[in-house]
Amino acid sequence: MNTPTPQQALTEFLSCWQKRDYSSMSRLLPAHGTPPKKQTVKATRELYGTQKLTDFNLLAARDTDPAATNLDVELHYREAGELEVKRWRFRMVYVNDAGQPIPRNQPSGHWKPYVRRVLPDPPALRA
Repeated sequence: MNTPTPQQALTEFLSCWQKRDYSSMSRLLPAHGTPPKKQTVKATRELYGTQKLTDFNLLAARDTDPAATNLDVELHYREAGELEVKRWRFRMVYVNDAGQPIPRNQPSGHWKPYVRRVLPDPPALRA
């Protein structure tokens, strides 16, 4: 079985968000805390439910170390009735079943979206 790339794992996560499938999104998010606990569906809905994702485009990928890749994505979503287009960066981390980062060449790992942040808008183009 081939392990998905960070891009494929993020595309799966964003596709679930597009379908408002918070249960699957929760499964794809990393566990947090001590001992590690999976993200609840309710917490995922609270985090992502205010924004209705309508479309997304992967813009750039940058491997930062053997277990992590930063992916920049353009997201099109509705929030409070307004159409928003923002660039977000997701830090994808390759982890084992215990949630510990491992090198991406290990066959038993999974890519998880650990950190997301909104990137600044690009500068306006001049004519």
